[in-house]
Amino acid sequence: MSEPEKPLVTVGIPVFNGARFIAQAIESALAQSWPPEEVIVVDDGSKDRTPEILERYRDRVTILRQTNQGAAAARNRILLEARGEWIQYLDADDYLLPEKIERQWIECSRRDADVILSPLLEERWEAGKPLPVRQPPDEGDPDPIVRWFQRKNPQVAAGLWRKKSLARIGGWNRSIRCAEDNELYLRSLQADFLFAWTPTAGAVYRADWSQGSLCHRNHRELFQTELSLFDRMSRWLERRGLWTDARREAAAQGYFRVLREIAKDDVREAARLYQEREKGGLVYPCGPKASRAYRTLFGLLGFEGAERVCRAASRLRPLEQSFRSLWKGTARPPGA
Repeated sequence: MSEPEKPLVTVGIPVFNGARFIAQAIESALAQSWPPEEVIVVDDGSKDRTPEILERYRDRVTILRQTNQGAAAARNRILLEARGEWIQYLDADDYLLPEKIERQWIECSRRDADVILSPLLEERWEAGKPLPVRQPPDEGDPDPIVRWFQRKNPQVAAGLWRKKSLARIGGWNRSIRCAEDNELYLRSLQADFLFAWTPTAGAVYRADWSQGSLCHRNHRELFQTELSLFDRMSRWLERRGLWTDARREAAAQGYFRVLREIAKDDVREAARLYQEREKGGLVYPCGPKASRAYRTLFGLLGFEGAERVCRAASRLRPLEQSFRSLWKGTARPPGA
């Protein structure tokens, strides 16, 4: 069997204050067994030691600098400047295994694909040290729209994205600051991108470090954005007559999860949003966020009442644990 033709690949790394891990991200791109056409790093206005570290790679990497405009703008700059037919995006706190790009291309049977996806590896940390990299189980559905509602599509580094396909849908959406990858997947699905799946994982995502990102710091904005994306996908499916039972179930679970998260910030607003979508048949208590006890509360009190009880219980739990700790420390053993 002849070796498949090697396409030109650009590895694009957006970075903002990424001094801790940016060198490893760049090294992992340069160490690919299938050398990329180029590595482009866009420094999005870093104020830490990132610029100093990048200077070490100037002879091997294209370094672009801009005022701070956000990750989507940096990724679009990469899209504009890339010479490769394909783009391997890589966040500055993640990295690639040496054969990531080569294995993904060799294992792909669809040369006409717009996106090639593979499983994602995760690196968790404990006590300031990384734990062994692991591959989480993939419980997603074969239907890409069901997977989208389930949030089972992998983080963007797990993919190879065809440059001209990304350009056709306008690249990354700069108008949103959270869930940019899910919004990109939404437009890709609506543009009928051909997604190809390959079995070997090669991108490593540092899940613990992403918790410090803008999206994870702004809980309310993140889940309000998720809700608006669900609404966009639901309206599109309705217009095109593409709902299936599996998609409706996945949408209901996704809506319920997101609305419960919104309730953590504003119960009354979450209840209003719930009622609007309930009228359209889009949401009901289901999935992992709807335990038997919760469904019982929901049946008695409705969404808002059930959420208020859950919020009260969550506030009492730390107090109960404190009393238990205090009791263990002060109670004398029998006969003392």
